[in-house]
Amino acid sequence: MPALISEKRARWLRDLPARTALKAFNQRHVRRWLGQRHAAAVDRHAPRLPDTDEVAAGIVQALDRNGVCVTSLDALGLGLQSLAVLDLANSLAQAFAPEARALSQAGQQFIIVPPAEIVRNPAIFHWGLQDRLLDIAEAYIGLPVAYDGVAINYTVADGREVSTRKWHRDWEDRRMLKVALYVHDVDAEGGPFEAIARHDTVQSDHEGYDYELADDAELARRLGADFADDVVSCTGRRGTVVFCDTARFFHRGKPATARDRAAVFYSYFANPPRHPFLCERTGMDRADAVRLASTLPERQRRAANWRQELSPVLRMIPSASL
Repeated sequence: MPALISEKRARWLRDLPARTALKAFNQRHVRRWLGQRHAAAVDRHAPRLPDTDEVAAGIVQALDRNGVCVTSLDALGLGLQSLAVLDLANSLAQAFAPEARALSQAGQQFIIVPPAEIVRNPAIFHWGLQDRLLDIAEAYIGLPVAYDGVAINYTVADGREVSTRKWHRDWEDRRMLKVALYVHDVDAEGGPFEAIARHDTVQSDHEGYDYELADDAELARRLGADFADDVVSCTGRRGTVVFCDTARFFHRGKPATARDRAAVFYSYFANPPRHPFLCERTGMDRADAVRLASTLPERQRRAANWRQELSPVLRMIPSASL
């Protein structure tokens, strides 16, 4: 018990600069100034948004309307070139499965394949930097995008509703994009990604940003008593791709009950984001992400090395822990 208390205190101290910065950014005059700057940046960038085909435009429209869109690698035109990534990610997840179950048994709530495994297999990281995905992210977010890397989330079928299996919203930016790639079939009992297709209007530069896990009572207060009518459960076969704005819309990984679930999650937000000190959530080392993108075209390098767009002061604030 003393060790646990010491660990929590160390984490609290480590996260104090980020929490302090969030509080400062949410002071009434500061947040409204930030909002005005953001709106002006979106307006300036509008003529330079990438052209999108019918499929990509449909994804962007679905995100604007409902916050979530379920499609497939084949529909995106990424089928053949992605098969190797699917196989590789699934192999890493299967190899990690015994350790994941042991971690779950020990009480760990958020479990990912060690980021070092992704660094040793850069094709998984590079998949998220292809122009097709960056175009969709930029068209939706409205600004050049930052790529916050990739994580292979592992959900043990223990039925526990903990951590990201509870309804929540992500805290990196005003709007952001998560792209989930299913490396095996995921059914209703296998922990599908879920989202509530109702925009949380409480959060904004005008009202401020506060991030807490939400129970049914809080969801009813924010979204309406019938919020459950708009829960989208993203089941699908291997190769299913889920696009979701995890900043504006409540979401979760449904607790798995019948079988474990592994999925690859890619993260994007504006470059720079509103809360850079609450980013870098994949566990990947910053230097590794920059190195993995170093041989790619300029657009990809800038997306991966997004912290260089920050002011020197913001770069000094360490990112909050996972």
